[in-house]
Amino acid sequence: MHSFKFNKLCYLALLTLSSSVVTNSALALATTESTVDHGDGSFTYTQKIDVSSTAPHYTPSGIGSQNGGFNYYTNASQDFGWQHSFALIITNPLVQIQSATLWIRSYDIDSEVFHGATGEYDGVSIDGIDLNPGLLQGSNNTWSETTFDIPLSSISDDGLINTFIDVDMNNYGWVTILDYSLLTISYIETNNSPPSQPTLAMTPSTCTQATDNLVVNVTGPTPSDPDGDSVTYSYRWFVDVGQGNVVDDDVAGKTDHQGDTVLTSQTAAGETWRVQVTATDSNGLMSEQAIVTWVDIGIDCDEDGVPDTTDDYPSDPERAFNNFSAQSTLVFEDLWPDKGDYDLNDFVLLHTFNRITNAAGEVKEVLMIGNAVARGAMYANAFAISFPGTDSVNIESATMIIDGNSSTLTPEAGHTGEVVIVLIDNIFAVLPAGDYQFYNSQDGDDRPQVPLVFKMVFTDPVDATILGGAPFNPFIYRVSERGKEIHLANKAPSDLADLTLLGTGDDDSNAGTQTYYRTAAGHPWALNVTTSWRHPLEYIDILSAYPQFRGWVESSGVNTPSWYNHPNNGKCWKC
Repeated sequence: MHSFKFNKLCYLALLTLSSSVVTNSALALATTESTVDHGDGSFTYTQKIDVSSTAPHYTPSGIGSQNGGFNYYTNASQDFGWQHSFALIITNPLVQIQSATLWIRSYDIDSEVFHGATGEYDGVSIDGIDLNPGLLQGSNNTWSETTFDIPLSSISDDGLINTFIDVDMNNYGWVTILDYSLLTISYIETNNSPPSQPTLAMTPSTCTQATDNLVVNVTGPTPSDPDGDSVTYSYRWFVDVGQGNVVDDDVAGKTDHQGDTVLTSQTAAGETWRVQVTATDSNGLMSEQAIVTWVDIGIDCDEDGVPDTTDDYPSDPERAFNNFSAQSTLVFEDLWPDKGDYDLNDFVLLHTFNRITNAAGEVKEVLMIGNAVARGAMYANAFAISFPGTDSVNIESATMIIDGNSSTLTPEAGHTGEVVIVLIDNIFAVLPAGDYQFYNSQDGDDRPQVPLVFKMVFTDPVDATILGGAPFNPFIYRVSERGKEIHLANKAPSDLADLTLLGTGDDDSNAGTQTYYRTAAGHPWALNVTTSWRHPLEYIDILSAYPQFRGWVESSGVNTPSWYNHPNNGKCWKC
């Protein structure tokens, strides 16, 4: 392994080592060029370039090892190039290529995987285009050979293959010796045309997780060969496991994949995988290569700045985090502004909300999953939710699923600075009468709870602090009297509420102090109890069903905070 900071003494020592290594190794002969006729109509052309080659194939940058080049230890400041040629592709229009490779023999290539990003990475390009693999492949203090497949266009355009090596691309102090570069082209003379370059589809096509298999499918073109010849496909897989460029998968310690799939057991988070697909027709003619790449799998595939390991939606750049509320029970008394029987069971909803936020913490989606539990109301009421901080034009979509039946919701008109969605037009339709006048509010009535799913998506994400937390601003209103809204304590009425009802009956609302829907003693007409709660039976005052409720509500939540865990048995549903 040769990695160091250059200084004069070190450099002299390097020259000595270089001379010793070169003298003791079996280096190639001078440049050779030959064509072998296989007697079956096929030919193999080879051209070897080394330190003895002359212009235009190779022109050393100077005299002596201090300038680098073939046969000398070369460092990051001594990059150099050479030129292969295949003139026959220009002079003979019948020449069609079956295969074309560049074989570079080099010494002391410290590109082993364990070096990570700080290893010796020597990039090779042809006509300014990086090749696959992207690096010379080898190990410390050994001779190695790296095979590159040459793109057909790099040969057919002018017959010249201008090759360049970028030694120690990351400039970590690595050095290497290049022995020779061998061009090998197999070809035939024919009027037949090569197959078309494959068109590829990759799966996954966008966001790739470390748990995904990598699959490439040839999707075209049709026909795959202009002469109608049958076509087969070959696959060469590459991977970057942290080196900064791709190498052959087997060089990186993986399986040498030769099919169209890499199983998830072979991949890991952070790796980049690439596959090169070449079509070959029944005459052995090859197509231009087609390539697809899966970049940084399992890191941040949706590129929202949130690592996949912490991103609840790693494939969605608009969503990043789930924010679930505690399962809670929302209950209403519908006789406002009078207290009435105050059994707080006129509509009972068990719910869990999820505010789905993006990487910036803004709310992109609101999801509610719950059950309509009980209806103790004689009046037909609707159930709605007001969402502050946005307006109806910002609603991308809103849907409601009631007992498996889905419907599209439209924001209610007439609101400014808020979005009001009516989730249930008439609670009677969801929780109908039957053997009992009400629904799950009388002793012995134990019918199934009705599952509900509500989903609303914002076009532009909404500031979470303005939108507020679950359950936001839910309310019921009389179907026959839209303005008669009933909200949680201190939640503002909507723009369509009848404000003349505030402060009447038992209600002690005061818009000036922003106190709403409370009696003078602080008793509300709606509660959100943060548990799965057993509501009072029909006509049973909550103060009787839950004796500790009075102490809690009249102390503004200071006293008896667990009041809801202490029912008066026999006075609440199923308790």
